[in-house]
Amino acid sequence: MPSGMAAENGLPDASCWAIDPAVAYLNHGSFGATPVPVLAQQQRLRAAMERNPVSFLVRTLPELLAAVRADVAAFLGADQDGLVFVDNATTGTQTVIAAATLGPGDEVLATDHCYPAVLAQLVRSTQAAGARLEIAPVPLPAASRTAVAEAVLSRLTEHTKLAVIDHVASCSGLVFPIAEIVAECRRQGVPVLVDGAHAPGMLPVDLGRLGPDFWTGNMHKWVCAPKASAALWVAPAWRETLRPLVASHGMADGFRPAFDWTGTRDPTALLAVPAALDFFRRAGWAAVREHNNELARQGAEVVADRLGTSPPSADGLAAAMRLVPLPVALSEDDARALERRLLDLGVVVPVTYHGGWRWLRLSAQLYNSLSDYERLADSLAAGAGGAAWSLSTA
Repeated sequence: MPSGMAAENGLPDASCWAIDPAVAYLNHGSFGATPVPVLAQQQRLRAAMERNPVSFLVRTLPELLAAVRADVAAFLGADQDGLVFVDNATTGTQTVIAAATLGPGDEVLATDHCYPAVLAQLVRSTQAAGARLEIAPVPLPAASRTAVAEAVLSRLTEHTKLAVIDHVASCSGLVFPIAEIVAECRRQGVPVLVDGAHAPGMLPVDLGRLGPDFWTGNMHKWVCAPKASAALWVAPAWRETLRPLVASHGMADGFRPAFDWTGTRDPTALLAVPAALDFFRRAGWAAVREHNNELARQGAEVVADRLGTSPPSADGLAAAMRLVPLPVALSEDDARALERRLLDLGVVVPVTYHGGWRWLRLSAQLYNSLSDYERLADSLAAGAGGAAWSLSTA
């Protein structure tokens, strides 16, 4: 295990990351942060590539890529034949959405927690086809897993050709009941694309059990691999037809070869994924998830208490990202200004949108401690909210 163990629980602590110790970094959800030993492994791989780029990319890379595929497939409970790699989940969703066969009168179902980039993809695709984009409202706070599933499934119709559902929503941290949604969509013959950008590492993922048609997730968020490493899993029924957005040398050779080479790129972020998986395996994934979930819960309570608000109920519907309501809804300009004021105070946290710019989204990773959330609360109480609200000191 790398140096920097937290004495109270035996888990890696902040010394294993390159995060600036002067910063309270509460936005792991946006880009993640990579442990120092994983960055070192990426650099070793990069050095090996640069010693002989042709040999590395032509002769060595296929074998290395096969090893990464085996490791990631086992981690996700997926069969290797259906697993390919993309730079990020946004590319994964676009790959599937671009291949959807839509026409006038068809419908695509998403929710009002949909990631803005994916929503933009859906708007473009449905408008081009003359199809309709149906948005299922899922209120916050969500009452229960059953209520969330019903909010989504009640919008299915005989015209629904694709459902696009978050595994963990970026705007809210809501953990969707994917198993229930996928099972009912399958019963009704509706293909499901799961945007699992935040799921790997934050949640246990078993794609063999969940059984979506398409699932994509980032390795560079909660698995903490280097940036630009993500996976796309495709069910057997779609592998003969789905191909990458960029056609290259393997395009005619089948599903996996087509994705394995889409042009020259630096593959070292992807090749360092096993080092990130090993980092957390040594710590114990269950212990890491339990720690992060509990720290996020406690941190949200600390900040909400100072603001005089209450975190949304999250029983079984949240994990290592939690929402704290602001005292008032902000304009987008005020939301961005609040983020900048907090950043000037050394606190990194996003203001997110669901029914208005009114939520702080707090992440928790092993490098965080309760003092980070206390610092955020102190900053807000000291006036970081500016004129947007007046905090009670009573």
